[in-house]
Amino acid sequence: MEGHGRHTKVGKKFGIGVVGLGEGKGLIKGLYGHPELTIQAICDVDDSLVRKVKQQFDIPFGCCELDSLLTREDIDIVAIYTPDQLHIDHIRKSFQAGKHVLCTKPLVNSLEEAEEVITLTRNHPDLQLMVGQSSRFFGPMQHQRRAFERGKIGELGYAEASYVHDMRWFYGNRSWAKEGGFDLLFGGCSHPVDLIRWYMGDVEEVFAYANRSLIGEEAGFQGNDTFVISLKFESGKIGRVLGCYGLEHPHHTKPWIEVGVYGTKGTFISKYPQLESIIKYEGEPEKIESYFEDNYHYFQFEGINHHAGEFVNYTEYFARCLADGEQAMPDVYDGYKTIAVLEAIRDSIETGYPVKVKKLMPETSKSGGYE
Repeated sequence: MEGHGRHTKVGKKFGIGVVGLGEGKGLIKGLYGHPELTIQAICDVDDSLVRKVKQQFDIPFGCCELDSLLTREDIDIVAIYTPDQLHIDHIRKSFQAGKHVLCTKPLVNSLEEAEEVITLTRNHPDLQLMVGQSSRFFGPMQHQRRAFERGKIGELGYAEASYVHDMRWFYGNRSWAKEGGFDLLFGGCSHPVDLIRWYMGDVEEVFAYANRSLIGEEAGFQGNDTFVISLKFESGKIGRVLGCYGLEHPHHTKPWIEVGVYGTKGTFISKYPQLESIIKYEGEPEKIESYFEDNYHYFQFEGINHHAGEFVNYTEYFARCLADGEQAMPDVYDGYKTIAVLEAIRDSIETGYPVKVKKLMPETSKSGGYE
C-alpha cells in the first residue's frame, strides 16, 4: 500500500505499538511509509479488526491482549487509543514494561488516577509520557500558537474555546460510551479546556452548568452532553469554554472546535475542521487565512472524522523530543492540570457553586509546586 500524508524528520528510528484501533487506526494510516516511525504491533479486542488492519498495513504483529504486545522488544512507544476508563491500566502496564507512552486525551478519568500516573513517571525517570491533545497539533491552532509566541497578538486579556459537535455517530459506533465509566466532560471538553489553559495559564476557579440534550436522551446516553463553563485564571483574567454535543450541527459552515485569543495587539480565531483562521492585528485589516494546501495531510483517509494529520504531527514531535532528550508537552504534569480543571467543573455542575481547582501537592509535583 502506498504511503500517505506529510512526514517530517525525527532523527532516530522508533518502533510503535498501537492499542485501540478505533481512533488508533488514524495514526496507523498516517504513519504508513514513514522512514523513521514504524508500527510494529497493534492490539484491539476485536480480532477480526486486528487481522484486517494488520494485513492492510503490513504490520508484523497483531493481538487482542495488551500483555502480548508489551513483551516485544521492537516497540519503543506505546500509543494508547482505548476507551477513557481503560487508560490508567494501560499506562501502568506500558511503564512497567519499559515503554514510552503516548496517550490520547483525556489522560485519565480522575485526579486520583492522574496522581498515580505522576508516581509512575517518577518511578520510571528514563521513560516519557505525552498526552495526545490532538487539537494543539491541528494546522490553524499551530499557526495561532506561532503568532502568539512571536508576540503578534500581544498580552492576552481574554480567551474562549468551544467544541460543538453532533455526537450521534459516536453513540452509534462506540457502544462502550453508553456502558458506564465514560464522561463526555472528560472525553469532549478536555479539548477546549486544554486549549484555553495553553494560552491563559493555570485555572483558579470554575463555575459550570450542564444538562443532557434531547438527542443524547434519544441515543440512550446516560450522562450530560452540554456544558457552559466560566473560568477564572490565577492571573485574575477570565475566559469561557463551551462543550455542546447533542445537536444537529452544520458541519461545513460552523467550526467544531474554535479557539479565540484576544490580546493587546491582535485577535486570532482558529477553526477546526475548516483549516482557516480569522485574524486582526493592530494597524492591519482583518483577514481570513486559509490553509487549504494542508487538506490532504489532515483529512487523507475518512474525511474529518479521522485525525491522522494531528496524530502524525504529535507523534513526530514526541519522537523528536525523545531523540533529542527533551521533555514533550503536554506532559503528565500539564495533563494533571487539565484533569484538575475538569474535576472542578464536574464538582461545580453537581453543587451549583463555583469550585476552586485543586493544585498539585509539593511532594507530588516535579518542581516542588504547581508548575
